[in-house]
Amino acid sequence: MAVTTDQGDAFLLAEDEPRRAPRSCCGCCSRLSAGLVHDWVNIGVLSLVFVLASIGILSGEDSVWHTVAIAVMCAYLAGDVVWIAVNPSMVKTPKAILAHHAVTLIVIMDTIESASHRANASHALIVEINTVLLTLRRILGRPLWCEIGFYLTWVGIRLVWFPALGAALLASTWGRQDELAALLAPRLPALLFKMPDPPVRSYASISFAVVVVLQFYWTIVIWQTVKGEKSKPLESKSS
Repeated sequence: MAVTTDQGDAFLLAEDEPRRAPRSCCGCCSRLSAGLVHDWVNIGVLSLVFVLASIGILSGEDSVWHTVAIAVMCAYLAGDVVWIAVNPSMVKTPKAILAHHAVTLIVIMDTIESASHRANASHALIVEINTVLLTLRRILGRPLWCEIGFYLTWVGIRLVWFPALGAALLASTWGRQDELAALLAPRLPALLFKMPDPPVRSYASISFAVVVVLQFYWTIVIWQTVKGEKSKPLESKSS
């Protein structure tokens, strides 16, 4: 399962500023170019991951596309770790990104150990469409279509889909699936995820639960940022 957000997580919120041309060339230009190349590679690879995960979900729990999505994501994470380690200046928060990738690989490990859990990875990896929109809005200067798509997928996936998936993972780990089904099935059947045996490993379900909590923290950060941006024009008019 992917941890979020490249990706719409804290380190991406820190990076969520348009790339601007530097005043001086030489080293600054090379860093700008490397950063833009990194952004576009992320957009391409993570769009592919989203498509593969979506195909897997539509094809059923036993679909081979779940395995393909996991393989592509793991290859991307490993490659990105090396890329950032070699050229850390191309991103603003290299340590945070490397930590994110490490946690993502830890969560994905359960799906590598248990083939029956690989659909779980696809259910989490669809979040990468939000990551793609986050990166595009920064590069393109926040066009309206990108803003709308970003906020809709942020709320729908990170604040609704992820908590439901996290609850299902924890229920699988501690044998509470029947109780969760009794709670959700009558009201929100679309958010009831089936977790086949064996139970999800505790390190995976707990790690994902932490990620879910962080989604709400980052939502507060975004909200405060938006409020701050809206208040600036008012402050300038009153001064």
